[in-house]
Amino acid sequence: MNQHPTTPKTATLEALMSLFGSVKQALRHELQDGAGPAVAPMLLRMLQLCQRHPGITQQGLAQRTGRDKGQVARLVKALLDLGLLNKEDHPEDRRSHRLLPTPAGAAAVQRFEQAEAGVAELLFGSLRAAELRALNEQLDGLKQRLRARLPPGEAD
Repeated sequence: MNQHPTTPKTATLEALMSLFGSVKQALRHELQDGAGPAVAPMLLRMLQLCQRHPGITQQGLAQRTGRDKGQVARLVKALLDLGLLNKEDHPEDRRSHRLLPTPAGAAAVQRFEQAEAGVAELLFGSLRAAELRALNEQLDGLKQRLRARLPPGEAD
């Protein structure tokens, strides 16, 4: 069995990836309140973008998220099928549609944002404002390093 030694940097990356997994699990747990269908956080994130940018197109979602058009199309279709999203003709471009949350979609976004707030409080509630700013600066710096190495949009 070939084992690679763990360095402090790879151990930190593993801890960060583990934290991401735990955050996703905590969000799923917070969302399991029985009010409405179980919807994956990724779908809710797309729906949230549609609510924050009313009338956004699929292309706009792809640009904002860095996801490929095919993946965005599948996510939008799932939201349409769940009745959480409506699409209407774009007034300036016959080939695209404007995306708008339904009332059920808006309620799902509200539950998602409450779940996010709960997880954020759990993670960061004991940090002072200066500590949060410092953490955000560190995270922004890490993201900038990734952006410098990846094609545009892939580190978003």
